[in-house]
Amino acid sequence: MNYEIVELEKFSGSQATIYSVIMEDDAITLFDHFVNENIADYRKEIRFIANRLQEIGNTTGAREKFFKHNEGKPGDGVCALYDDPDSKLRLYCIRYGNIAVILGGGGPKPDDVKAWQDDEKLTLEAETIIQVSKDIMQRIHSGDLQWSKDGSQLLGNLTISDNDE
Repeated sequence: MNYEIVELEKFSGSQATIYSVIMEDDAITLFDHFVNENIADYRKEIRFIANRLQEIGNTTGAREKFFKHNEGKPGDGVCALYDDPDSKLRLYCIRYGNIAVILGGGGPKPDDVKAWQDDEKLTLEAETIIQVSKDIMQRIHSGDLQWSKDGSQLLGNLTISDNDE
């Protein structure tokens, strides 16, 4: 999997940095795909998510209560951004404490689906962000990536390539 991690400046602020991922040979982020795929049917939920991201970046930081945890593997930080309990949309992301979030994709979770593993689209989106988390952890461990002193900025080569391994 080849991709670049990019800051979403429209959401980032003094309280948290918000990132997303652009896959190789694509022009927009996974988050932008999520918005484009769901805006027609879930406009209110998309607006709520955008407002929550603004709040995270500029006012509150990435508070634990904003996320549904343990959506990935133990310790990988993969979670889903919470909104209204009646919401259909799931947006998968990686939360790094209160000061950084990397957004992936997601989609609607039908009422008859108990877990993301039971839905083909949600499985694809969750597994993609789980892999991104794994790649980041490997690169931090090897020293290719690091967090800034205040922990808010991911530093180093943010272009991840299968050839790097």
